[in-house]
This record gives sequence, C-alpha cells and structure tokens, in this order.
Amino acid sequence: MKKKQIIGICIVAVLIAIYFGVKMYASNIAEKRINFAIAKAVNFVDVDYKKVSVDLLGMDVRISDILVSPTFAKGKLKINEIIIHDIDSKSKIPSFLSVSIKGIELSLKEPWQVVEEIRGLGYTDRLLINFNANYIYEKGKKEFNVKNIGIGVDGAGEINVSFYLGNINLNQKEIFVIPLMFMFGLGTGGGGGSIATQSENDPKGMYPHIILYEAKATYEDASLAERIIKYIAKDYKNINAEGLKMSFIQAIENEIKKEKDDFTKKALVAIKKFIDDPKELSISVSPSKPCPLGRIMRVDDLKDIIKLLNIRIKS
Repeated sequence: MKKKQIIGICIVAVLIAIYFGVKMYASNIAEKRINFAIAKAVNFVDVDYKKVSVDLLGMDVRISDILVSPTFAKGKLKINEIIIHDIDSKSKIPSFLSVSIKGIELSLKEPWQVVEEIRGLGYTDRLLINFNANYIYEKGKKEFNVKNIGIGVDGAGEINVSFYLGNINLNQKEIFVIPLMFMFGLGTGGGGGSIATQSENDPKGMYPHIILYEAKATYEDASLAERIIKYIAKDYKNINAEGLKMSFIQAIENEIKKEKDDFTKKALVAIKKFIDDPKELSISVSPSKPCPLGRIMRVDDLKDIIKLLNIRIKS
C-alpha cells in the first residue's frame, strides 16, 4: 500500500472519529437540556423517553420512544418520535420554532367520546397522529409568521394551516388569544368585537387590533372522504356508497346551475371536484391591504367579507 493511500485512510478515520465524537457530545448536551425542560413541567406531566440523538448535518435533535403521562388524567400517551429542527432556546416562549411530532398513538380500545363513530369509519385498533409546526416571531416588528401548523392522521388525511399576522405581542398572557381568534373571533360577525375587548382571554383589548396579512388552510385526503361516504351510506337501504356520492354531485350541480353569485358558484365547483376525486381542498385569504381583525368583525354581510379578504377556494 502506498504512503499516500495510508495517509488518506488515516485522515478519513480521524474525520469519522471526530464526527461520532462531536455527535455523542452534542447528544449529551441536547439530553441535558431536554431533561431540564421536562423537570420544569413536572407538576403537569411526566415524560419518559428512550433515546436522544443529534443529526450533525441538519442539526436536528431527535427524541425517540416517548411516553407522556398527564398528572391530571389517567392513561399514557405514546409518541414514536419528536424532531426539533430549530428552536429559540433563550426565550420562555421561543421566537422561532420548527418541530415535528411523529406517531402520536391514540388507542381506539378506550371508551372515550366518538370512538364508536371513528371505528365505524374502518379504524379499529389505533390512530397514529402526526403534528408539525414552523413559525417565526419578529419582536421588533411585532409580526408573527406561522409558516405551517399541520395535523395529519395516517390513513385519513392531513390539514395544514399558515397565517401571517401583525401587531402581535407574543407573551405568556396573550399567546393563547391567537388560536382563540381563529376559532371564534372571525365568525362572530358584527358586534363580535365585544368578545375580544371584554373577555378575560384578552385583558388588554389587543385582539381587534391584530393585523391579518394572509392565511391559508389546505386539506389533503388519504381515504377519509371515501370512508365518510361509505359510513353515511350504511343508513340507506336502496343506495350504495357510489350511488350516494353521485347523488351529492348531482345535488351540487343543480345548485351551480341556479347560483348567480360568482364566488359561491366557484366554491361549489371546487367542492364538487373534491367529492368526485378527493385529493386536496384549500381556502386562502389574501386581502389587497393588511386588514385589522376589528374591521373584519364589524362586517355583517358575508359577500362583503369575501370581497374584503379576497377569499379563494380551490380543489
């Protein structure tokens, strides 16, 4: 063997040793930080895990085989893997975060609410749920850019939501207002602003002043739509799932012919297309100018809201 070849092999061996040495060191540091974070939550939840590893190429921290036991409830929650892609570890509420949670196991053998309906859709043993979140908060600009929040169920489907907001004070008291805003506030219509300004969830009245730049929700189907049609068809004696599906499509086509409003007609066309071939359905909001939520909440007419927010539905 030539001298150059021996030197080359030695260099490769040293690099491999360095790589695994650094990886072991990084994993040890990551595990200490994770244990510290778990210790802070000990009053609310007990967490056990099997392994922590660090991917030096992507700097991802992987936590495997997690068992979560809430202190206020019976039972344990199993999670296959948590991957922390990026996180602001210096702030109480991270100003940036990118995380994936894979294989949250939900047993269908427990007698919890709606379990029979889920079994009726053909899921008999368990559901595996996946979650991912990716956001950036710019404190100086008070802008909250949620690039993605996604929840998916294996063998069912996945929904992904993104939104870009301004005039946000991201702190422990006000962060919970944001999901409440999307669940309740936008649907209150005129007069709904009183909920925001007087509710205990929004003690400073900042809710109507939040600015909406854009938002989007996308659903990708993985058999759930067909399962729902089959489930509904069981209640009919003289029609099967395919016949029921065609009757839905026919009913929508009849509504399309009668509908004069352009937006409603396009929305019905998109829904019809999704029912016929369920792959993806999305709704997007992109106002021509940044829009305060207070203004949205004062609009009573649905057509005016559609125009104001430039709402689009696609399949």
